Amino acid sequence: MKKVKTLGLLFLFLCVIFNSKAQELIPDRTIHPQNVGLYTGGHASTNGLGVNVGYVVNKRFTFRTGFETMKLNSNFDFDENDISYNADLHYKTGGIFLLADYFYTSRLYLTLGGLVNSFKPNMEGYAISDLEYGDIVIPAEEVGTFNFGAESGLKYSPYAGAGIRHFIGKKEKLVYSFELGMYYMGAPKLKIETTGLLLPTSDPAHGQAEYLENQFDAYKIYPVLKFNLAFKIF
Repeated sequence: MKKVKTLGLLFLFLCVIFNSKAQELIPDRTIHPQNVGLYTGGHASTNGLGVNVGYVVNKRFTFRTGFETMKLNSNFDFDENDISYNADLHYKTGGIFLLADYFYTSRLYLTLGGLVNSFKPNMEGYAISDLEYGDIVIPAEEVGTFNFGAESGLKYSPYAGAGIRHFIGKKEKLVYSFELGMYYMGAPKLKIETTGLLLPTSDPAHGQAEYLENQFDAYKIYPVLKFNLAFKIF
């Protein structure tokens, strides 16, 4: 819990620095009536690529919704306790979000909202070398397989952030923004499945899943860095 509070305070400090520097570098302007309207576009963030729709209500408020997704796959070998394993990592994150932006200047804003979370990484693998114990040799297929899965502790994750928005073009129908924020994910939930000699790892009686959940308990915050580009529809 102490680590979460520290990360939260660090985030607030970064937001203050981010916005104060932005105020120095970016001159303020008055939002024009032509900027009010519905926008759609795409974005890239540390939580994935996605599309979004936003409505500029007035000079103070904008509402946004959309979805984002990211899937990464990797195959690798590793050694553990003198046994070699082959593993496949499937990293999946993203979700559907709803945000409300408050502009305390025409370009700088604070945003609050939430995400229907689809954070669900998974790693599966199997032994590729025999286990040798003195004169005893246990074949790799008897060592077993493993499957480790994780998901967000919260299905609906609250979000807070700060950003810069700028309209461009002669008619200012194009808009881009940079945003720094964080999702509160809750403590990750882990699921472990194993076979063979690895079977005790997934046995609830041994408490391995609970032990790992306690180790990951501090990782409740998912940092977000986002770039958005949108075009006015009407």
